[in-house]
Amino acid sequence: MAIAHNDVALVLERLDIISLVGDYVTLKRAGSRYSGLCPFHNESTPSFTVNPALGVYHCFGCGASGDSISFIRAIEHLDFTESVQLLADRAGVTLSQENEEDARRYREAKRISKVLNDSLDFYRRNLYDGSDSKIALSYLESRGIGSGLQESFQVGLAPRNSTALPKMLNIPNALFQSCGLGFVDSTGQQRDMFAGRLIFPIFDDKGQVVAFGGRVLPGIELRDAEGAKYKNSPETKYYRKRRTLYGLNLAKSEIVRNQLAIICEGYTDVIAFHKVGLPLAIATCGTALTEEHLDRLKNYSRNIVLAFDGDKAGQSATERIYEWEKKFSLAVKVAKFPAGEDPASLSLSAPEELKKAIEEAKPFLSFRLDRHLEASDLSTIEGRILASSKAVEIIAEHPNAIVRGNYLMEISEACDVDIHELERRLERTRRALRTKGDDSGKARRRPVENGSDEPPADGEVQEDRPTYSVKELTSGEYRPYNIALWHLLHNCDEVIDYMPSFLFTHPVHLELHSFAANNRQVDAQRANQSELSSSARGLMAAVSQLDGDHDVVDVIARLLELHSERTVESLLRSIRGGEDRKLGEDEAQKVTHSISYLRKTVGELRDGRTMDSAVRELLTYFS
Repeated sequence: MAIAHNDVALVLERLDIISLVGDYVTLKRAGSRYSGLCPFHNESTPSFTVNPALGVYHCFGCGASGDSISFIRAIEHLDFTESVQLLADRAGVTLSQENEEDARRYREAKRISKVLNDSLDFYRRNLYDGSDSKIALSYLESRGIGSGLQESFQVGLAPRNSTALPKMLNIPNALFQSCGLGFVDSTGQQRDMFAGRLIFPIFDDKGQVVAFGGRVLPGIELRDAEGAKYKNSPETKYYRKRRTLYGLNLAKSEIVRNQLAIICEGYTDVIAFHKVGLPLAIATCGTALTEEHLDRLKNYSRNIVLAFDGDKAGQSATERIYEWEKKFSLAVKVAKFPAGEDPASLSLSAPEELKKAIEEAKPFLSFRLDRHLEASDLSTIEGRILASSKAVEIIAEHPNAIVRGNYLMEISEACDVDIHELERRLERTRRALRTKGDDSGKARRRPVENGSDEPPADGEVQEDRPTYSVKELTSGEYRPYNIALWHLLHNCDEVIDYMPSFLFTHPVHLELHSFAANNRQVDAQRANQSELSSSARGLMAAVSQLDGDHDVVDVIARLLELHSERTVESLLRSIRGGEDRKLGEDEAQKVTHSISYLRKTVGELRDGRTMDSAVRELLTYFS
């Protein structure tokens, strides 16, 4: 939706920035300004100020500043249009549309939103005034969901009569169905798909209801609905299950503040975590965890705890978890619950155990390895050998060499198997995985600059320098280096000292690193591109199309992590060297100390609280 500039100005003019910011920050008046604790970084002394006369805010601690629109964009993680629309509704400004199609879509969205809100109000009233109120409220109380939580999560109840909601709404069939509320039967009668169920409304991250989830209630016989325990709204134009996370509207501020998100399986699990004082929980809506969910969640926190049933957590798609960790720079852990318990039941029987399970959550690989070893027979030599073999297969799937090295030592100790034998077995397993994943059965052609594997056309001039496929150089493996190159090419003076050339390994990356260092201005880069090889020119063009909205410290941290992995692998090889390369005791001790130091510091790189200091440490160490 394109918004007229005059409307944006009117929104800013009519909006009270003190009232807006005050919804998120406790402000105290200080002369003509207001101050409070910054919502964008942790601090104990207020450095965040708001100037109502100018309509702006500024933090002297982290540098965050802007107007009402930039504030709501940053704190709610919205785009510009969504932010203006939210603030316009708050300020009572009707935004004009720049074309009829935009206006039509906007009117349709507003109409569906009104129907969903009217339906929620109907369900809410029925929870307290309906004929089955006593049954529903008794059940909620038995599950520890009292009036406060009912209000927070807007829990409702659908009447057993499936025509009650349609009669109240009195809307056309097409609109009723496009809202995902039910169906039209063979007689032409609209039917509520949630009839007789407890209702859990599903909100988007802006707090707008987009769908509903319904749960069967003990004591209420379903007549006009299917008997499945849970039923969810179907997907609509405004509700996408692969991107929607139940409870995110309530949890997002706490997730940002604590830099931790807990992902559950169901609505009552989410409510259970809120009940025990962990309002960081969200849930998928009738679908498995997807890349789209994590793509959205990464904007709030990159630290994730999976609070699933133990068996389901263990059966998650391993390769996807590792892929997502790498792609979104996530740290995924798994909470372990007692047999037969889930978050909802544990919140009733042992709430402290539920909190403890989150505090003691283990990295995904550690969780899988522990489950395997616990189920193995380690009392016999044969059992230990068999257990170690499977354990090596489990850790071989992890892409990080430092992580694999650490777990290899755990397997050696648990199974009483020589570490060097396990290292050899790990290398064989890794080699087999690489061979299995290599679909290049065809003969490899010499890569060329245009990104294809086709040979050069007849008469095409070949340069002396080796050429590389741009398609290969823009693959996922090289993404961290390409993002770093984007920063080097655009802000070389600011970042060159923090991205030394030793962090890069590919010849084309090194060529562009040198080129950026020698041509720090964009104009100079354009003028001197002829100095570059065709591969470097091709990659430079591809890199320029990347999204540069990446925190530069995160980028540097990723390069240092990769360089540390290579260094540790090299050090491990020196320890494993043959008799002709055997290290002396002092030298071996130094190498072991270096490996331990790098593993520890890389762990600090992945923690937002220690990342900055770890970056400085490693840059100094390697330099």
